[in-house]
Amino acid sequence: MAERGVCRVRDLLYFFPRAYEDYRRVYGLAEIGALPSGTSVVVRGTVVRVHRFFRRLLDVHLADGGVTLRARWFRPNVGMAKTYARGTEVALAGSLRRGKGGEAELVHPRNVTALLTESAGAGIRPRYSLVPKVPGRTIEKLATAALDAVGCKLPEILPESLRARLGLPGIAEALSFVHRPPPSVTETDLAALAAGTSPAQRRLALEELLVLQVGLARERARVRGQPALVCGVDSGQSLGRVRAALPFVPTPAQNRAMAAVLDAMAGGAPMQCLLQGDVGSGKTAVAFAAAVHVARARGQTLLMAPTTVLAEQHQRTLGPWAERAGLRLGLLHAGLLPAERRRVLAAAEAGAVDLLVGTHALLEDRLRLACLGLCVVDEQHRFGVRQRARLRRLGEDENSWQSAAPEGIVPHLLVLSATPIPRTLALSLYGDLDIVTLDALPPGRKPVDTRICRGAEERQAAYGALKEVVTKGGQGFVICPAIVDGDGGRQGASAVALGRGLRASLAPARVAVLHGQLAVEKQRQVANAFRDGAVDVLVATTVVEVGVDVPSAQIMIIEDADRFGLAQLHQLRGRVGRGQEQATCYLLTSSFAPDALSRLAVVAATSDGFRIAEEDLRCRGAGDLQGTRQAGAPELRFADLSAYLGLLELARAEARAVLDADPELALPEHAALARAVRERLCRARPIAEEAG
Repeated sequence: MAERGVCRVRDLLYFFPRAYEDYRRVYGLAEIGALPSGTSVVVRGTVVRVHRFFRRLLDVHLADGGVTLRARWFRPNVGMAKTYARGTEVALAGSLRRGKGGEAELVHPRNVTALLTESAGAGIRPRYSLVPKVPGRTIEKLATAALDAVGCKLPEILPESLRARLGLPGIAEALSFVHRPPPSVTETDLAALAAGTSPAQRRLALEELLVLQVGLARERARVRGQPALVCGVDSGQSLGRVRAALPFVPTPAQNRAMAAVLDAMAGGAPMQCLLQGDVGSGKTAVAFAAAVHVARARGQTLLMAPTTVLAEQHQRTLGPWAERAGLRLGLLHAGLLPAERRRVLAAAEAGAVDLLVGTHALLEDRLRLACLGLCVVDEQHRFGVRQRARLRRLGEDENSWQSAAPEGIVPHLLVLSATPIPRTLALSLYGDLDIVTLDALPPGRKPVDTRICRGAEERQAAYGALKEVVTKGGQGFVICPAIVDGDGGRQGASAVALGRGLRASLAPARVAVLHGQLAVEKQRQVANAFRDGAVDVLVATTVVEVGVDVPSAQIMIIEDADRFGLAQLHQLRGRVGRGQEQATCYLLTSSFAPDALSRLAVVAATSDGFRIAEEDLRCRGAGDLQGTRQAGAPELRFADLSAYLGLLELARAEARAVLDADPELALPEHAALARAVRERLCRARPIAEEAG
């Protein structure tokens, strides 16, 4: 139980059921013939036949009024068969199933004989999440005992005024309803309980969200109280310098985003901002504007990219811009020659570099800076939580890594993403990151036409479209989930095998293969050849997810698309359609699983990164909001983001109201809330240092 976070009696009370079974009515065996499979039933009958198969299977046949029913237990306990002696009358509760011949059966039913009387049923039974080596019935007994012992003694975390205003039940009433629904509950109320939307569950969810929101707000205030580089220089002059340096006219969306980011850095508090925009919407230009503004305030900027290819692409793009704007640009990655590496490190420490672009090399201890004012994380979904925090040098005892910065300075943070990962989306919803959205593509840019292809015929049509594009002088991608056959993908769908086959079928088109097992220099050569038009079709793995910008690429085929994450698919699709021509992306799949097809349908239906991230959140979970897990169930018992989004907004508003009236939570009615917040923050700080 401790491995599931249940260490105290309070934890047990907050270990909630995952489902409920309605056993209030006892059915005669003659009645169950008309019931659909999956119905929860209680049946009573006489044991007429028993088959035992030595610890592997126990078959018990019940009879009542000439109708029989089979109950089955796999790997039954030793001695279990003694309970079902022939002629014994028993009552069993379980989920009705139909055998191959349509006959009714129960698999692993509960024996509820002792619970039944002539007029009463077994009631509504909660079903708890599986815990290895702990039977569900044991958990039910433990929860009931805890409820009887201390359920009415728990302190009220929600202030009484809030509960009265919103009409919420008390904590004891809510816990009792969730763990032990009364027999009188209606079918409608039971359905709401099963869906997690009953008043009791919403009250418990609001309590949890309020504790988190109050904790986030207080921690947010603590972080904002730390010093950051004050970018008090005139933002209008910075933007004028940026517009003069850019080779294009910024879109209205880019202008709004630039102004919002520059304003956020003006007050002296650390900015923590998520810049979200579709692939090709101009996030790099906004980051460049922020770097220009910081440089005018005598600060430095680090821009971290996930791959050497992308870092070098940033250098090529930003180099001319920086020169026109008067910024000194540097590049740092593991592939530099030792002499060049030493030169860049020395320049950064001396303050002779205003904008340093790099890969994970920016995280090394050897890198010292004169005054780090801004950290930009590009394609942030490719980095871990600790890496983002390390880039800002948070958690250091002193800031000796900055030679000319004021003591205790915290760099501003700007994270860029075309598709926020579920964790980042969750943090944004929970108020940790400010969100700036680029809601428009540059003029002339068209959304990528995305199509789902199933079966050999549709697959052949996709490759026919690729051949047609290449014949007309265009370029295309083919993305594979595996490098070679045997890596878990479908036979023949690996990059190496497909590359070999396409060289023959697309001849005389020039086909190249790119994957992560190639040497870094070879990867660079292949990517550059494709960019320069010397390669027509690039067969690759997800190594091209970021960093390959080829405006003439018009088509992409993704093999076994159901094996990729939604964020990956959206990022991969963003490699095409960067020019003026209409681009197409084919999502090939051999799966007919409804879940897989519905996920692909989300990608095909929208190019909205937040919409895709919401679906990813629903499928994968939000991650640990207070720690470093990147995906999975959040450390919240009730507050599922998709189900309780309205409650989240309510909790945020109520947290602000509570703290406006009592910033230190010193009033008696806030004593329990203050204790809950302290306990939450003792486990881990939810923002800034750990969240990156």
